[in-house]
Amino acid sequence: MEPPPYEEASLHPPTLGTASFNILPPSYYHVSLHSPPTPPPTYVEAVGGAPSARSRQTQPAVVTTQPPPVPVSVTHLGDVPAVVRCPHCQRVVTTKVTYKPGSAAWCTCVLLAMMGLICGCCLIPLMMKGLQDAHHSCPQCKNKLHVHTR
Repeated sequence: MEPPPYEEASLHPPTLGTASFNILPPSYYHVSLHSPPTPPPTYVEAVGGAPSARSRQTQPAVVTTQPPPVPVSVTHLGDVPAVVRCPHCQRVVTTKVTYKPGSAAWCTCVLLAMMGLICGCCLIPLMMKGLQDAHHSCPQCKNKLHVHTR
């Protein structure tokens, strides 16, 4: 079936009345509308106006400094670098940490090998940082400070 030509279609009234699309909003819709709030005051208005050239006074600059880092005891070092006072050179330094496989990594490696994972899968614990021991050393004098074992 072919649609009617434009001239014929314009002679017939539309099937849906346009009055059905003119739905008014509920009466309470306009009640909640109010004027937009005023913008906040500018800095000059909030402070109390622009200071005149005569009333300007130089205020002292406030300088804040951070407190120096508190050194951690060498026996309480974990697996991350920390600020300590080196017992050898007496300097306050951030430790240098190197990770080496320890007993936890080797025990896990042996356990995996005993379970039959001998095709290289048993070597994965030797590469995991979470199973390795953390060796702390002083970056200045290169002395060993502490070993955090797993």
